Parts: sequence; C-alpha cells; structure tokens
Amino acid sequence: MNDPRRLRLLASVGVFLAAFVVYLLTLAPSVDFIDAGELATVAHTWGIAHPTGYPLFTLLAGLWALLPIGSGIFRLNVFAAFLSAGGAAVAVQFFYELLRVPSHRRSPKAQGKKKPATSAVLPAGPGDDLDALQAATAGALLLAFSGTFWRTALSIEVYALHILMLALVLWSAARLFFLPATDAGTLRRRMMITALLLGLSFTNHMSTIFLMPAMLVLLLMTHRRSDGFWKNVAYAAAAFAAGLLPYLYLPLRASAHPYLNWGNPVTFEKFFWHLSGKQYSVWMFSSADAWGKQFAYAFEAFSRDLVWLALLPVVAGIIAAFRRSRQLGTFLLLLFLTCLVWAAGYEILDIDSYFLLAFFMLAGWAAFGLQYAAGAKFLRGQRLLRDPLLIGAIVLIPLLLQWGRVSQSDNYLVEDYTQNMYRSLSPDALVISFQWDFWVSASYYYQRVEGQRRDVTVLDKELFRRSWYLEQLRNNYPDIYEASRSEIEAFLPYLDRFEHGQPYDPAAIESTYNGMVNSIIDHAYGKRPVYVTIEMEKQFAPGYVRVPEGLAFRLYRAEDLPDPAATKTVEMKYRPFASDERLPVEMRKLYASMLLNRGVYLYNGGLFPQADPVFRQALEFAPGDAGLNEWLRKNRIGMTNS
Repeated sequence: MNDPRRLRLLASVGVFLAAFVVYLLTLAPSVDFIDAGELATVAHTWGIAHPTGYPLFTLLAGLWALLPIGSGIFRLNVFAAFLSAGGAAVAVQFFYELLRVPSHRRSPKAQGKKKPATSAVLPAGPGDDLDALQAATAGALLLAFSGTFWRTALSIEVYALHILMLALVLWSAARLFFLPATDAGTLRRRMMITALLLGLSFTNHMSTIFLMPAMLVLLLMTHRRSDGFWKNVAYAAAAFAAGLLPYLYLPLRASAHPYLNWGNPVTFEKFFWHLSGKQYSVWMFSSADAWGKQFAYAFEAFSRDLVWLALLPVVAGIIAAFRRSRQLGTFLLLLFLTCLVWAAGYEILDIDSYFLLAFFMLAGWAAFGLQYAAGAKFLRGQRLLRDPLLIGAIVLIPLLLQWGRVSQSDNYLVEDYTQNMYRSLSPDALVISFQWDFWVSASYYYQRVEGQRRDVTVLDKELFRRSWYLEQLRNNYPDIYEASRSEIEAFLPYLDRFEHGQPYDPAAIESTYNGMVNSIIDHAYGKRPVYVTIEMEKQFAPGYVRVPEGLAFRLYRAEDLPDPAATKTVEMKYRPFASDERLPVEMRKLYASMLLNRGVYLYNGGLFPQADPVFRQALEFAPGDAGLNEWLRKNRIGMTNS
C-alpha cells in the first residue's frame, strides 16, 4: 500500500467516485436551458452543432448515446457527469506533479552540499510525498465541488468534455515542463503526447487557446536549449495536426445534409467560418465597459463557487508556487491571467464556463497552500493539516454550502415549458420564435429524438439571418421554402454582402428580411395554424390579430377572428424549481406575461369566470410583480360589480 503510484491511482479513483456519486445525486433529469437540446439532438442524429462544431464531443457523445441507459437526454446528462468526474480525477495527477516540483530554494547546490547520486526527484518542500498527494486530492475535490465546475457536470454540454481535456493537457504539460527526462526519446514522447492532446482539445472547444501563451513560454523556458529542440518541435507539430483530424467530421457529415446542419460547412469558406466562430466574433472585446463587467463577475464567481474557506490557501499557494520555482509560478499565473483576461472580453451573459481554466488554477494554488500548511509546525510541533479528517472538512464545507444552489435534481423547467408550448399549438402548427434558450433548442430533441409533435414546424426567427439556415429550411421543409422562394431570393444578395463583410444597405436588408419572414407567415396562413411567441416584434405579421393561446399567440385575420370562448385556454403543467438564476427567472416572467395576456383577452371578451383562474396562475409565477397585482386589484373590482 506504500507504493506511490498505487496511492496516486487510488486517490484519483476515490475523487472520481466521490464526484460522480455527488453529480448523479444532483443530476438534471431532463433537458436543460440554452444549447442542451440542440447538442443532444446532434449526438443522437450525428448532426452539426453551432460553431465551432465540437466534432470530438459529437463523436464521443454519439457513441455514448447508443448505451441503453434511461432516456436519450438522461444518458447524455450522465455522460456529462462521467466526463467531469474524470476531469477531477485527472486533476489529482496534475496537482501532484506540480506539488512534487523540486524547490530551487532547497536544491543541493543552494545548500552547499554535494549532489546525491540518485536521480530521484527532490522533495517538493516542507512536507513529504504523502503531504503532496493529500493536498493534490483536496485541491481536486475543491475543484470538483466548486459551483461552476459542479454545475457543468449536471447536464449535457461541451464544457464537461472540455474539463476532461483541460485536465489531460495540463497533466501532460506538467510532466513535460517539470519532470526530468531521462533521455531525448522521453522528452520527444512527452512533447508529442502534449501536442496531440492539445489538438484534440481544440476539436472540442476553442477556449483551449487560453492554454497556449503559458505553454509556449514554459516550453522555451524549460527546453529551448535541449538537444534536438527544433526537431522535437516538428514532431510535436505533426502530433498536434493529428489531434485536429476530428474536424474532418464537419464537412463529411454536412455533405449528407443531416436534419441539424448548423453552418453547412461543406466549402472551405463555410468550414472556416464555422471553425472560427465567425458569427460570435462581434461579442469579443466589444467594449471596455463590457470587459470590466465580466472581469468583476469573474471574481464574484470565484468567491461564490470556492467559498471563503478556500481563499486563504489560494493566496498562500500563489506565494508558495513562486517560492518553489519561478518557472512553476509563472506557468500557473500565466494560465490564470490568460483565461481571465481573454474570457472577460467575451460579452455574453452565460460566461461562467469560460472561466474553467481559472478554476483549475485556483484549486491548484489551494493545493499548494494546503501542502505548505501540512508541512508547517503549529502548537507543540504538531502538523495539524496532516489529519485527513481536517482536510476532508475543508472540502466538505463548500460541498454542503453549495448543494442546494447547484443541484438540478428537480429541474424540469425546460421540459415543462416545451410541453406546455406543444399543448398551446394546434395540430400541424407553424410557430416562429426566438426563445432558443427556453424551448426552441429543446424542441429539436423532443421532435427528432423522442418523436414528439413531429406535426409542428418550429422556425427560429433570428436564424433566418444566416444563409445556412435558409439552406437547411430548403432541405427540411421544401414546401415552405418554395412558397416564399421569391422573397428569400430577394433577401439573399443582401445577406451575402453582410456575411462577407461588404458594404450593404441596412434599410434594404431589414426590409427584405421582414418581407421574407412575413411571406412565410402569409403563405402558411389558411393552410395550417400559425403562431408567434411573445418576443416577436410588431413588424412581423402586421396584418394579423394576435390571440394569446397558452404560451404563444395564434394569428388570425380580422375577418377570421373566433369567439373568445372558442379559443384555446391551456392548463400549464409546471413542476416548480426554486432558482434565482437568470434563465429560470426569465422563464417565470414569460409564463406570467402570457397568462396575463390570456386573462386580459378573456376579461375583455366578457368571460370573467374563465379569466379569474388564469390571473391567479399568473400571480403564482410572478407573486411580487407590483404592476400585475395593481392591475388585478382594480379590475377584479370591476368583475365583481359586473
């Protein structure tokens, strides 16, 4: 049992099992917000996801989706938990390698002693090998149960695989930069393995680029004077290129026109646009004000997710890493700062996962701080932090404090909203929406994987601004495309200029865009029920009356308006989930707004008894809405008097 390698393996297995069990207990049972439905559909149908395509994720998730484990979405949520727990397990090895880096302050030369004959790595600092393993394990558990890391493990997203790839690249890099190589072949092998993993990581998520500055600096600091350095670099470049091969999936699969074919990357231009995330570039370093807000939010997330208990060891660990080795301290600090500065420049609301590398560094510094404390002597010479129970408490307290905030085990919000939307739509309906985060993404999964409401056609209004979406419309719904071909082709020349960064007439592109969307509505009306959701602007469907039915407005021409009693009132089936996060809060507002619209519609139609329960349900979703309460107070008096 004293074999260091065996102990390290047991530590990693223990962290994996602890994290995996906690993740399963807090796992989302259904589809989550934003891209979860789209990514689940891509995995089950071998489609093309939004930029940058994530081919490594698609291939691995597609294979995992074949396993007979629960529903399609549940098994992919388990996949996320498995990957994240694996990342935490590998983090033990990464932190251990860092904690065993020889201290230049304690080297034989610095102490005037002869160099020992053994080639073993020198002790890392104040403490022994057990201290290093214990601190590495504690750091990995702190990472595993930090809020952002933990939340990533609970539903399908590309970031769970990103966590595992980050851990593997960092572990390999630590061995390359800080573990002495016995011969030139060992060094070359380590460079090639690190480069291969780096390439594979890029095929999952482009934020892998946050690793590059620190890795290039450390490569030069540690190995540029080694024999055959540039030859080894050439081998590593070849290994990196081999790691990029999963990108071939994108053009090969796109050429088969899968149902979900985002970007249609069949040409070199479209492949490059997709690979580079061209459509999202407008949000990168868009303003100093936005950067400042994201920067402030990052530090709020760090203190919230790691809990105050971990902050002292982090501060001590930063100092300890630099005291141990200038190269080591530089490596960790560069990784942290690159992630922080680069990610903060991305002006999106859901930025948390872009700070995952920074969380790795914070947990690594915490491990250094704990190792230092484990070696320091306190009262009566006792080394208090060598007690595994005390280390366990340091990890357990953040775990318990964050369980209620992070757990998604009762979260059916997106499933319920999507099913309520389906109940709102009559058979063979066409609905135009851009509620991607709440149900449009999820509708892909429920229709294409679960086979629900295949009769409904769901179109995303904002995606009409992309040429690939119009191509997908032509392939998936040729009748809709052909009916509005002239309006679509009138819009395409302006769209082409926009996508290629050429000058265009803003008024003309907006006019033809609106004309195209309205044409789709006009040609569908009379043949099938047509709906829009609440956020659709008034320039769309201008000649129609919007009648609230459930979570959508059904469109009617004035001459076709039915009696209010004949329109659909939808009973909202909703499983409450307490959360103050942005998307659940906004979803509750959507429920309240549509119920209020429905209640007002019934009230104005003289259907007072039918309106009353609708108003009451609106209040359940927005009990603190002062405007809603005041409106109801006044108008219920009128209802009573009538």
